[in-house]
Amino acid sequence: MEKLLLRHLKGSKAGETETFALSAYPELLIGRDPAAAVRFDPAQDDLVGRQHARITRDAPDATTFTLSDLDSRNGTFLNKQRVTGKVAIRPGDIVQLGAGGPEFEFDVDPRPVPDVKATRLGMVSSPSADATRLSAAAITAPATPPSTAPVTANVPNSIGKATVERMITDTKKQSQNMNRMMAGAVGLLAVAGVAWAYMRPKPPTQAEIAKIAADSAIARSRRDSIERAKVDSVGRINGPVAASDIGAKYGPAVVQIYFSWKLEYSGQPVFHRYVENSYVAKNKKVFQIIPGGPRYIPTYIAVGNDRFEPALTLSQGQGVPIGVTGSGSGFVVSSDGFILTNRHVGANWMAPYQFDRGDGGVMVGDQGGILINDAGMPITTDPPEGWIPSESKQGGPKGIIGSFSGRHEYLKVGFGGNVTYIDAGPVTPSPSHDVALLSVKVPRPLTSLTLNDNYSSVRQGENVTVMGYPGVSDLTYAVVKSKDTFNKESQARVVPEVTLTTGTIAKVTKSADSEGVGPMNYYTPSGDRFQLNINTTGAGNSGGPLFDAQGRVIGIFFAGRSTDASVTFAVPIKYGMELMNVGPTAR
Repeated sequence: MEKLLLRHLKGSKAGETETFALSAYPELLIGRDPAAAVRFDPAQDDLVGRQHARITRDAPDATTFTLSDLDSRNGTFLNKQRVTGKVAIRPGDIVQLGAGGPEFEFDVDPRPVPDVKATRLGMVSSPSADATRLSAAAITAPATPPSTAPVTANVPNSIGKATVERMITDTKKQSQNMNRMMAGAVGLLAVAGVAWAYMRPKPPTQAEIAKIAADSAIARSRRDSIERAKVDSVGRINGPVAASDIGAKYGPAVVQIYFSWKLEYSGQPVFHRYVENSYVAKNKKVFQIIPGGPRYIPTYIAVGNDRFEPALTLSQGQGVPIGVTGSGSGFVVSSDGFILTNRHVGANWMAPYQFDRGDGGVMVGDQGGILINDAGMPITTDPPEGWIPSESKQGGPKGIIGSFSGRHEYLKVGFGGNVTYIDAGPVTPSPSHDVALLSVKVPRPLTSLTLNDNYSSVRQGENVTVMGYPGVSDLTYAVVKSKDTFNKESQARVVPEVTLTTGTIAKVTKSADSEGVGPMNYYTPSGDRFQLNINTTGAGNSGGPLFDAQGRVIGIFFAGRSTDASVTFAVPIKYGMELMNVGPTAR
């Protein structure tokens, strides 16, 4: 698969290599905007604009690319030259975002074959040149310093015969010495020339040139393989990652989810039937069924196997709606907006229904009449535990889709720091675990997380990190001032602020759903899950990602339990990955 590689050289991402599949990223938006594919730190990389630059593939099957500056304040530089409009960018080019800002090297894997064949290696010897001749004037005796003695005007200007003969003899000796020195120098130059001609390197043959080129290509390939081995499929560096880095890099992909739903039966609203809290005894006396209770109380009905449920009706005037309003967490698993969360967040009607403490009521029969015990008194009961609305037995056997289902009144997704919540699309719940898949439609690619199915290799004691939006956390509100001419009312919005909690995997529970090969078969009623010693988070964090030490998602946080101690649990990510597949799943 063809990939784009950005090797960060300067800035907060220095030392990282980000990899993007060309099939999924025909263009890369670069900036500090949360929607940017190449996102820089808003605080540390303040020379980078929110939408600073863009790298675009020239055509779906092209091997050429274009770099565009998006009218950034500090400019975009390609190989130290400021970019105006659009320019071609080639593998190995260096891009800088603002003068003195972050830098990265652009590359493609595999690199395209060059259009021009490689330059042939050659070695041309320079023609030998004669040594520079030394002039005789340059080899003279030091000049005699001028005399400072006073000149006598009457000194005769004549030289004796003996003096002249001595001067001639000295001159002849100097000339002979000079000739001998020149001959010696010429001889040395000749010997050096012969030695250089013998010892100088010979030009390589064509076979040697080909071997040099092949060795260089192999070395380059090995170097590139080593660099690729340092990163995973989406460009994240392998090896342990600090929890603070996990929060900074992957927090933008963790979302908050708000939901509200009502139960329906074949498209019609369903209500929990209520009756008046009074009963006329055989002696004609009237008394309260639930002493001290409200005027109207809920009813419950037996459905077999010593089980009972809230008595349901389609008549609005006879009861109250079955529904829930709540919140949870989730995380982006694809740049086009798909989000994984818990089934009890995305499709809460498939989870146990939480009754109020004051929902104690009276049992009724199939015809709706109050049931009486042997003493002639109405049979009262507390609400059932673990009742799941979608699994109600009062509609008869379930069909392929099922008779009872929830209808969302709203399902909204919020991204960290953004007070604008986005409506989510249809929910696909998992049939086998507490996992659901939903989606949002946004105009730009989203930051997504890497999933790592380590179900077969996970071990106790591994370091893990949970992120999400637990309800126990303090809330931050933002007052949004209206600029609307027709509606000038300001609005108070909750600002999503993700939390991060660290710990280890305390226990790995795997349910045996097939015959074992040994003398015993094992079965765990709790199902597949990771037990965590993370107990400072809770409700509202359901659906948040569980990261391993390399910053990959290995589970989905979904439940907790408190007795004399508190523990929490996560669903193995393999169930989320199964939900994202469209191939055969039945064994």
